Amino acid sequence: MSKVKIVKAIYKNQVLCEEVELANNWYRRLMGLMFRKTMAESHGLLLDPCNSIHTFNMKFNIDTIYLDRDDVIVSLDKDIPKGKVRPIVKNAKKVLEINSGLIEKYQLQLGEKVSIIEKNG
Repeated sequence: MSKVKIVKAIYKNQVLCEEVELANNWYRRLMGLMFRKTMAESHGLLLDPCNSIHTFNMKFNIDTIYLDRDDVIVSLDKDIPKGKVRPIVKNAKKVLEINSGLIEKYQLQLGEKVSIIEKNG
């Protein structure tokens, strides 16, 4: 399988996630964060395309940011525990999974843009 593409997520001129793994094929979206023990605070997972997630076989809680085709926040979901299925979010095209607590830390708001930036190298 090819190397995982890494991007960066920026919110209001702050680095929300320094390293975001891009899950842009069926297998990577299916596996997501399952079976991982932890995720560094500066890391995330971007599921694209995606409009709903589950947390089966996950070892830690997450926050989720649902983005439309222009990377504008259309829904936020905080502190999702393992073993849950989240409802489909209309107009969502991508889901950024981050560590629990980061939505509060960065005070993310509906209608604001999250910039997904290619990392150099």
